[in-house]
Amino acid sequence: MNPPKRFRQVYLEITNICNLSCNFCPGTERLAAFMNMELFRRIIPQLPELTEQVYFHVMGEPLLHPDFTAMVELCSEHSLPVAITTNGSRFDSPAAETLKHPGIRQVNISLHSLYPEIETETGNRRLTNIFNWIRSAMSQRPDLYINLRLWNMDHLHDKPSDRNLWLLQQIRTAFPEALPADELSGGHKSRRLLNRLYLNFDTVFEWPEISNDVSRRDKGYCHGLCHQLGILVDGTVVPCCLDRNGLIVLGNVTHQSLRQILNSPRSVAMLDGLKHGILVEELCQHCTFSRRFKPEKFNLEK
Repeated sequence: MNPPKRFRQVYLEITNICNLSCNFCPGTERLAAFMNMELFRRIIPQLPELTEQVYFHVMGEPLLHPDFTAMVELCSEHSLPVAITTNGSRFDSPAAETLKHPGIRQVNISLHSLYPEIETETGNRRLTNIFNWIRSAMSQRPDLYINLRLWNMDHLHDKPSDRNLWLLQQIRTAFPEALPADELSGGHKSRRLLNRLYLNFDTVFEWPEISNDVSRRDKGYCHGLCHQLGILVDGTVVPCCLDRNGLIVLGNVTHQSLRQILNSPRSVAMLDGLKHGILVEELCQHCTFSRRFKPEKFNLEK
């Protein structure tokens, strides 16, 4: 049996450029860029021994990258499963066909990014493209996991908004053979609709900010650097997918190996703190996500 990997996933930001301006996404203060293939080729061979899979995601829309197909193929050559999070606006592009590549394990589609164009001609066209792609993908890649995300609720037990009700009705119409999806999430975050097609509910995403009004605290647990790692478009390594501005710089893969970065004083101090329930970094101290986790979820002795 192979030993367990250090991380469940590594978030690899192949671009921080997006073609939408969603109100739930604050964007980033970093320079807009696409990751170049030279840097990508340096990173990928280091990942299989560290992580179970790679996510093409932090900020930006990955399907915009001109080398998207080549990147997926390189991951496949290294037997590195790929997961994609997309805003759903590019399913009429050639890159959408690459999403059916056997090297891709999971595709997450943020349906809430359709707002404010929902029930408009543009929104209807995007939704039609999404549903057509899903039909095709389910036929060609029945092993592919597809998640339709509605991460725009105040509470999981709330009644859905009129917009969400409309989207649920479109899903029912497009996939009448699917398992019934109740209008309420019922507190559940995931419901299987059909085969490996799922509907995901969650609350509104809140990005951590040092300057926000969240009361600062230094006790807590987190997945950052424990079960996940982030690599930004310029090679900067951060502890998690929430560090959108690259504030917690652990190192940079342009001139360091990931092993060297993970053994750096800042990385070691942060991980040692988490082992004892202490949030060392200031950004972590202002992050509300650390309040979701309990100690028993973490086995940090690996």
